[in-house]
Amino acid sequence: MSFKPNQPHGGPPAGAPPNMAASFNAMLQRSLQDQGPPEPAVEAPSNPPSAIGYGGVYNATPPPQFAAPNVLGGARGPAPQQILPVDLPPQAFLTSAMLLDMVDKKVDVLLRDEKEYIGILRSYDQFANLVLTECYERIAARNPEAIEDPTIPKWLICDVKLPGVMTIRGENVTICATVDLDREDSPKGVTVALEKDVRALAAAQKADKRDSDARKATALKKAGIEPGFGMQG
Repeated sequence: MSFKPNQPHGGPPAGAPPNMAASFNAMLQRSLQDQGPPEPAVEAPSNPPSAIGYGGVYNATPPPQFAAPNVLGGARGPAPQQILPVDLPPQAFLTSAMLLDMVDKKVDVLLRDEKEYIGILRSYDQFANLVLTECYERIAARNPEAIEDPTIPKWLICDVKLPGVMTIRGENVTICATVDLDREDSPKGVTVALEKDVRALAAAQKADKRDSDARKATALKKAGIEPGFGMQG
């Protein structure tokens, strides 16, 4: 096969029909027209498209993911806030939480053996063991003169100063209440008397109560009934 100089490079071979050259040129032009400029790269959207045709949780916005700022690849955002009860302090989960508001206040403590102490509550623990400072023991006795005259106060009291720090076991406490500082100087229904008179009167009344409880316990045992707490058998 011979090469002709006037034949274009890449054209149809020699001896081809005349219409084949026109078809080849038309095909070459069409191929050049189809190759347009390169399309720019499409960046991925920052927000993923919402689901189409689904309802409920499929269209809901996902919650933000929080991660530590030092973690590689972690999502950036504010740290999650810790949910804690705002109305209750940590001490509220203790059994003796009611004593929290009484700390550093003047309290009146009544024990199971009818002893009474007044002082400033300084500390306590989960067993309601109390620590009092500036403590006084209040001794009380019934006023025998009030039996005939109802206008006379029914109780005689005296306060005895106790040195040092007073520790009271929680299981012996019957009542613990704060003292009204505006009314403690003039309590109602009581009369302040001498310590020796109140002690002697209180001791005599306790002895009479023991004798009365012993007689009741004996009568209950004869009837086949077990006596109650504090009664002597």
